[in-house]
Amino acid sequence: MPLKPEHISQAEHNEKIAETLSKTKFIDWAVTVTFYAALHYVDAVLAASVIHPDTHTERNEAIGGNATLLKVRAEYRTLETLSRNARYLSMKIEPRDLQEAQNCFATLRTHLRSRMGLN
Repeated sequence: MPLKPEHISQAEHNEKIAETLSKTKFIDWAVTVTFYAALHYVDAVLAASVIHPDTHTERNEAIGGNATLLKVRAEYRTLETLSRNARYLSMKIEPRDLQEAQNCFATLRTHLRSRMGLN
């Protein structure tokens, strides 16, 4: 099970990929990778409490029981929904969807990095 530093490293890696993809025609993948960056920030917070969810359902339940994560639950759910729409429902992701994902991610990232003592 990855620990907090590994989750942070993966989140940062995914952020860079999402940024690159956002400048291409593959904005559906930019949204999806942005969601996975958020997921790893969430998992970093959970790992600090020795919680390692195996599924999205377990992760969502753990978010509900964590005061730090509850503050960005709406942003996380928006990212999850946009990603799911692109991945499973083949919904066309528009530039406004990408912007919404980026805004949600920025809020989530800032809050969680601050809570973890990261810049």
